[in-house]
Amino acid sequence: MITIFGLVSITAALAAIWLAVCIRFMVSAWTVGQAWNWMIAALLAVLSHGVLTMPALQMSDAVTSAAAYFATTMLLTPLVTTLGARRPGIAPWHWFVVLPMVVVLQWPAASQLFGSHWRVPVELNAPATMGVLLVLVMSAGTLLGTNATGFTLVYSFGIVVLLTSVTGFKSAQSPVAACGYILILTAIWLALRNVRLRQDQLRTAVTTSESAHAVWKMFSSLYGFAWTRRVQDRINQFAPREQWTVRLTSTGFERLDGSTPTYDELQKPLESLIWVLTRFADEGWLRQVLNPQKPDDLTNPHSSAVPFN
Repeated sequence: MITIFGLVSITAALAAIWLAVCIRFMVSAWTVGQAWNWMIAALLAVLSHGVLTMPALQMSDAVTSAAAYFATTMLLTPLVTTLGARRPGIAPWHWFVVLPMVVVLQWPAASQLFGSHWRVPVELNAPATMGVLLVLVMSAGTLLGTNATGFTLVYSFGIVVLLTSVTGFKSAQSPVAACGYILILTAIWLALRNVRLRQDQLRTAVTTSESAHAVWKMFSSLYGFAWTRRVQDRINQFAPREQWTVRLTSTGFERLDGSTPTYDELQKPLESLIWVLTRFADEGWLRQVLNPQKPDDLTNPHSSAVPFN
């Protein structure tokens, strides 16, 4: 029975890695693809933990508990990376935020292991546990209320389950930890399903308004509520000055009365949307999917503006 739980965990980890690689290619036009690079690395750590706990390797409880805790903290990195996934700044974010976070969270476990000369399993104290949970809540909270809510809840629950299985037994060989692996796999599948739905919506869009709506929903589900609100506010700042008849809402561009805007009404707003979203996606891809056609006499409406920080 113990070996069965281990095989289930390893199989779930391998499947999750495959799905994460698929998502990484699907979001390659977005800076959030960097978060999925971290996701793949985290899932490799999860897989390593599952392999180390197989009875044939006869690893000590100290090693398996250390692997479990490292995998748990690594699963936080995709969520934290999403908070800083914009240009410029995404590269320093890895070095000055994500990696230091991993080191700080690993420090209590490393101190215990080296202090006991790797003879005693990791036993997390309350501050260390609260540190992991605090990072989880702060990074995952921004995705709630978007199309990624299901992914966020299941993924967070999976991290909590794995965190509870760090000490006391060979984690991947227990039904509790196997459940955590399955939850992570389910969360990745939900993320893949969400990205595919957004891409299908974009692919089948007929009007410019529908294309803008699909891109906006994709951005919201990839980056979360905080970034969505900041971009929305930034776009709507141009409306009074440019005398637009539309506003950017949570569902896309709408007239003030809530009706669907015309093609001509969307030209300048779409240029503004592309200009702002180039901080998060490739401009060439955005122009290809939105395909706005500027009038010949239209100049850059943002020549005197400064991108938001």
